[in-house]
Amino acid sequence: MSTLAADTKRAVRGWIPADLSRAQKVTAVALSLIAAQLLLRAWIVGGSWFFEDDFQFLTDIARGEDDAAWYVRPHNVHFMPLSFVLVKIVTWGGPFAWWLAALETVVLQALAGLTCWWMLAKLFGNRPLILVPLAFYLFSVLSVPSLTWYAAMINQLPLHTCIFLGVLAHVTYLRTRRYRYALLATLATGVGMLFYVKAIALPMVFGLLALLYFAEGGLRQRFVAVVRRYLWAWLTYGALGLAYLAMYFARMPRDQAAGETDYLALARSMLFDTLGTGLSGLSWSWELLNDGPRSVTAPSTFLVAVSWMVVVAGWGYLYATRVRALRSLVIAAPYLLISYGIIAVGRSGAFGEISGNEARYLSDATAVLALVLALAMMPLRGAVESSEPRDQPLITVRPSRLVLVAAVAAYVAGSVWSSITYARPWHDGNAVKDFGRTAIASIEEADRPALADVPVPDEVMWNVNTPYNLPSRFFAPLGDRFSTPQTANDLMILDQSGEVAKAFVAPGITSVPGEADGCGYALGDADAPVTIPLSSPTIDYSFWMSIGYLAGEDGYAAVSAGDNAYRVHLERGLHTLFLPTVGSYDSVSIDAGGRPVCVDQVTVGNLEAMSR
Repeated sequence: MSTLAADTKRAVRGWIPADLSRAQKVTAVALSLIAAQLLLRAWIVGGSWFFEDDFQFLTDIARGEDDAAWYVRPHNVHFMPLSFVLVKIVTWGGPFAWWLAALETVVLQALAGLTCWWMLAKLFGNRPLILVPLAFYLFSVLSVPSLTWYAAMINQLPLHTCIFLGVLAHVTYLRTRRYRYALLATLATGVGMLFYVKAIALPMVFGLLALLYFAEGGLRQRFVAVVRRYLWAWLTYGALGLAYLAMYFARMPRDQAAGETDYLALARSMLFDTLGTGLSGLSWSWELLNDGPRSVTAPSTFLVAVSWMVVVAGWGYLYATRVRALRSLVIAAPYLLISYGIIAVGRSGAFGEISGNEARYLSDATAVLALVLALAMMPLRGAVESSEPRDQPLITVRPSRLVLVAAVAAYVAGSVWSSITYARPWHDGNAVKDFGRTAIASIEEADRPALADVPVPDEVMWNVNTPYNLPSRFFAPLGDRFSTPQTANDLMILDQSGEVAKAFVAPGITSVPGEADGCGYALGDADAPVTIPLSSPTIDYSFWMSIGYLAGEDGYAAVSAGDNAYRVHLERGLHTLFLPTVGSYDSVSIDAGGRPVCVDQVTVGNLEAMSR
């Protein structure tokens, strides 16, 4: 084994030019890690597609509703004008341009990875140890669920970059006391707020960095010192935070989520199960949420226990070998509690403790946790106090560099496998992607079909999102390539797979047979409207009506049934007319204006797709 290790070291050294400095080698490895991460995440995103809220955004823009007020409106509990700008860019690529959404995601991920490395290198030096927190951030599975769902990505991924840039600018200000760096930190925070509400936690991170690492003495002494020394920064951060909170609470809806929250169960699922397996890379078990493709963590007790043993052992070793190693957890704890609190007062009321198993709610925490890990492992340059090796370590065993590399490699391998298992339902068996792409191709092939504006299947768009679950909205980016008239002859419909198919009304109630031989009801023989009785009255509900007819010429007719009244176009020849109706009625009245029209049968019931 020792010979194998020695041979491996010699082989690796043979690939690296001898004249490279340590910093250059670190840079090369960092860029290689970023490139590898981008390849993995490009594959993850490339196989995904739009989902739920994405269609609402695309529809609003396609319908021309994206005025200035649209960009600053609240969406659920999010204030996200710059996120909407990202959506607008995607629409420039044409209808449902997932290729551009995926490219946008990869570019934003590259920007986040590069700024993470830049922050670590500037704060701690471009040294080999920064590769550990960098690898943790780059490959964390906790951020993968926010990549596959575009609506989540446009909130969270830009915030990662804002966190890294904001921390870098703020620490530079703490080192130099040059106010322009505080302004840059404020700018990064402000930009983050225009993407995602959790940017409001950044000033808290800034304050804790100053209190923990740029002051000394007791808590009161530290507090007084950092307030006096960096007063203008706190005033600037505070003004931005107060202005944002005032705007946020003035604009956000007041409705509270229905249901009660089991706070302990939510904490266990979010901060114990999901966080623990995410930190270790052992999020190997996922469970589809409803019909997919979203999944929630479903780790076994064994994986959770192993994960926390690994995490505690790692932090325990840092504590045993370094002073002030646990200090950075003072930053991690409140940030994670804020993440928990947002879900506890929001999502969990409607969806229960399963909200804690959605890893995407911890996506932005990976950026903060990378900083926290770095602060524990390395001295912060320019700090008054920071992590340093103990003079007398509690544990004298020091793992070799090869052991550390193996540990990081094991984390990366576990996280990569976790990421792949999460992404698979978005790639294969994704009902939304399969239905949407099939429907788009079928609509194009059908050449401007008249489609029934009835909801798409629930597994494609949840019915609580009405009217966005109607084809007129769902496929609005296709423009005039199809129509959804209120009444139509020979109506088409999207079947369960998304194919354009002929529509028919499943027999529920039919008309009484007409007496005209070979015609049924002869409308042209009467100067007045012809009343066609039904076999029984309809119930007070929404149904479709189909009228089979034969017309000798094109024209118009007046059709009424109960409170429903339409002026419809009749086409020459044999056709079926479709109209939506509501309420109770027991007959149908048709006035064809004396034109030669025969009505064979009237059917009232549910609209369905005719099998091929």
